[in-house]
Amino acid sequence: MWPFEHAPVEFFQQAYEFTPTNEWLEAARLASLRYGEWCSASFVSPRGLIMTNHHCARDNVAAVSPEGKDWLTTGFFAKSLDDEVKIPDLTVQQLVAMKDVTEAMNAGLSNEMGEEDLAKALEANEKKVLEDAGTAEKDLTHQVVSLYHGGVYQLYSYKVYRDIRLVGAPDLKIATFGGDPDNFTYPRFSLDFSFVRAWEDGKPADTKGHYFKVKTRGAVDGETVFVVGNPGSTGRLDTVAQMEFLRDIQYPRTIANIDGRLKGLRARQEKGEDVRGEILDLENAFKAYTGYLAGLRDAAVMDVKRQAEQELRDRVAAKPELVEKLGNPWQRIEEISAEKREIVETRRGMNKLQGLAQEEELLKKRIGEAFFAVYGTDLPPDATFTLRLSDGVMKGYPMNGTVAPYFTSLYGLYARNAEFGGKDPFALEPAWLDKLKSMDLSTPFCVVSTCDIIGGNSGSPMIDKDLGVVGLVFDGNIESLGNRFVYTDTVARTVSVHPAIIVEAMRKIYGASKLADEFEGKGKGY
Repeated sequence: MWPFEHAPVEFFQQAYEFTPTNEWLEAARLASLRYGEWCSASFVSPRGLIMTNHHCARDNVAAVSPEGKDWLTTGFFAKSLDDEVKIPDLTVQQLVAMKDVTEAMNAGLSNEMGEEDLAKALEANEKKVLEDAGTAEKDLTHQVVSLYHGGVYQLYSYKVYRDIRLVGAPDLKIATFGGDPDNFTYPRFSLDFSFVRAWEDGKPADTKGHYFKVKTRGAVDGETVFVVGNPGSTGRLDTVAQMEFLRDIQYPRTIANIDGRLKGLRARQEKGEDVRGEILDLENAFKAYTGYLAGLRDAAVMDVKRQAEQELRDRVAAKPELVEKLGNPWQRIEEISAEKREIVETRRGMNKLQGLAQEEELLKKRIGEAFFAVYGTDLPPDATFTLRLSDGVMKGYPMNGTVAPYFTSLYGLYARNAEFGGKDPFALEPAWLDKLKSMDLSTPFCVVSTCDIIGGNSGSPMIDKDLGVVGLVFDGNIESLGNRFVYTDTVARTVSVHPAIIVEAMRKIYGASKLADEFEGKGKGY
């Protein structure tokens, strides 16, 4: 998950015989977006058309459905620009500039400061950095981003699009096909896409200078691909003590809490309340945390972390100037983790937890500084819901004693529907069954790659070396969830919607051929 300001172009050349130019990186960055405060997206036409996931726009679709209509269930596709519906309170953000502000953020800080004074100084420095940026660039929105847990600080400046309108979304059954049983699995058949459009000054935004062109044919097995998006958070710089606390205390309690909330929601649903969105979100969270916990319970993952932590500590210990500056934050985090464990288990001293958490955050900053001092930008920082570039290849993987192919096809959708008797969550709307004979069943549906993603990457475009869209990221397989702490690509995979099935569905199921023309670059659109 590489920040654009430190893209590892030499590594890309060694790994893929491809060296992205500054122009390539800028084009990829400007065509990519942060969708609201929870997902990713991208411009895919010169008229502000934006592609993201259905599950990213699901609440937006429900919010703008007219009284008496349920676009979430039926799907919606605008027939003209006039039919596009303004989505209230939604923005998308385009990263237009990055600037290192580490020196400004660390101004006046010293090891002699207590936790409270240090936190106040950082807050004051951040306020000044943002005020100065706001004065210099009034039309942009600015954010101070902590990388390497404070080893580096960047000022990210965004152009914010505030007039976003719903263009199209498929019906809920096909968008969530397979439901919770198929979530975080593969082979997969969820048509998880939607389109919105950015408008400016009463007309579609002019994005001809920064959008991805779509390659409907997709990418082939073994081809180099990249994911450009905003991964939410990872724990790859967490200490072993922090991971053990998550494994033994925090995650089991989180999972139990989610399970209880789900039971309550399902009871309300049985009484007729429409809580579909909340249930889908919590089912996703339940499976995600279960996967994270499985990763922490994997002895191989923990062994990798112990070795990596010991190597970092040894390198720091070999540099007296670092020891003098940073001390031994690992030891103090071990003590804090033990204290937190006792508090939670005994339910005594709960009022101390907040203070311990604040101290832990400042210690994480020291560890981040140590990590950056030792490795620099040779290794990427943890995810921060800011724009990153992830590299990989299209590739299947060994699964259940056989092999999962790198792509699925429309054949598989109808087979899965038939094999489960057409019952939810494998049911299809009548239009999909009525149009069966007119569909090209060889159309690729979903694809997998070794790219590195996590929550927040939903809606990210997957692109090739030519900056062509060859997939729409919407999930990972269950084996990828352990990558929150240690990245591996033996069986962990990113799952994306293939652009060909998006086009096939718009043309043959939803009567949205003009929108498909715009998406494929074959015509202006409606």
